[in-house]
Amino acid sequence: MSVLILDDYERRARLVPGLLAILPFVVLFAVLGLRQIPAISYVLGILAVAGVGPVVIAGVVRNFGKGAERRLWKSWGGPPTTTWLRLDSPTENEVQRTMWRKAVEAVSGVPLPSLRAERRDAVKADTVIETAVTRVRRKTGEEKFPFLFNENRNYGYERNLYGVRWAARGVSLLSALALAGYMAWVAPLVHRPQVSAGNLFGIVACLICFVAWFILPSKKRVKDAADRYANELLHAAVTLQEESEAPDQNASTAS
Repeated sequence: MSVLILDDYERRARLVPGLLAILPFVVLFAVLGLRQIPAISYVLGILAVAGVGPVVIAGVVRNFGKGAERRLWKSWGGPPTTTWLRLDSPTENEVQRTMWRKAVEAVSGVPLPSLRAERRDAVKADTVIETAVTRVRRKTGEEKFPFLFNENRNYGYERNLYGVRWAARGVSLLSALALAGYMAWVAPLVHRPQVSAGNLFGIVACLICFVAWFILPSKKRVKDAADRYANELLHAAVTLQEESEAPDQNASTAS
């Protein structure tokens, strides 16, 4: 039920990274049979009925992702949309940047700073650009720009996956150590086999997760996803500009 509270973006971009991060805990619970303990079963049942679990996971993952995003933007010199629209930033396609700037100004109603204004106050200039881009973003919709929505969701997923990587590594390592400790000290006390297929599977699964969290999330994957999203957003601005100018052109033709 609680999963239905989350929209498609939240499920893909926030909930999935969170579930992947806590996957070793699920393995730990399954191998050790902790779900059978009445107190734990009772608490998990309440969380499920109340619909709290996925919502909390999505919120925590979002916070991790936003923190990583701020650090990444600082290392990139700003969000891709901002750096691409700056006149003081190098570009491989001056014609494309000019077209994007005109579209963003037309759709947002916010004049973008000149080269002189950027050099005089770079922080203020970036704020103006970001304000204009935000206004453009709010005029886009999933139904009208499905590719933009998909790239936004993919960027959120990569960013959040990168943001929770250290927490996920810790969960994986702690779960593997907990299983090893259980096999070494607890199993003999409760008259259970120290080495079993389930215990070995659990340790291997947790270690695989630990290694995967060093391989899959990366700054490059986040940057590539951010660039794809920025490209779709700026092209959406061009589309909105062309649509807004079409009635004027039709009217002038008719007259």
